Amino acid sequence: MVYLSKKDANTIIRELSNTSNKKIKYILKKIKSPEKKVYIKNKSEIRKLLQKAFDEKRKVKIIYYSPHSDEHTTRIIDIYQIYINSIIAYCHLREDERIFAIERINSAAILDEKYTIPKNWSPENIILDK
Repeated sequence: MVYLSKKDANTIIRELSNTSNKKIKYILKKIKSPEKKVYIKNKSEIRKLLQKAFDEKRKVKIIYYSPHSDEHTTRIIDIYQIYINSIIAYCHLREDERIFAIERINSAAILDEKYTIPKNWSPENIILDK
């Protein structure tokens, strides 16, 4: 997934605004008026949001704290499995499956984009592959 700066998005909108292609017009409309994402910061609400995203198979944007590097990173994830204190998800930043501690997710927002879990995937894959 590519994220554009506002300047780049405006350049694309300007260049494509005269098209007659309905699909391109629809996409341009979404770029011009993006849906405002609501970021949840309350831990119990984050758990509910993660469950909803998993049930609907929608991507989630999170701010995640890593104690090893002492850094917060923004990540887009596809949730494959939810446990009480953690989730297994595909991380688009790392381009790999990761286990995330829910308590380290500082904020989260559900995205419109959907995903599918690979057909042969099982929770053991992440343990056996590492």
